[in-house]
Amino acid sequence: MAKRTFKTELDIEKIDWMLQLPMAQRAKELKQCDLNSLAKAMSTFHSSKVNQMAKALSPSTEKEFIRTVRMHKGEIPFPKKSAPKTKVIIKYRYGLPILASIILLLTIFFIDHLMPK
Repeated sequence: MAKRTFKTELDIEKIDWMLQLPMAQRAKELKQCDLNSLAKAMSTFHSSKVNQMAKALSPSTEKEFIRTVRMHKGEIPFPKKSAPKTKVIIKYRYGLPILASIILLLTIFFIDHLMPK
């Protein structure tokens, strides 16, 4: 089942309705909502209403929700996306053939000097 998103003005009116609900009922409603779209929609609300909405969430989610709303308001910057660091892997593909060639050349050299003509 898809979570409820908040994109239109009618959805923002639902946020006002959710703020008037008791804490337990609000927590049930928030479980059915997409918290990222809710945070984006609540960027126009006053911080006291944001805190009131966040009280119905778990403590760790509450802090993250308030932080996300502040990011959408522009109070704090969004985290920068860093490119994944790639490790340079050097493969020694030619090591064994070079070693075999050196052994072959040494063998030819010793056979040439040890065997009389």
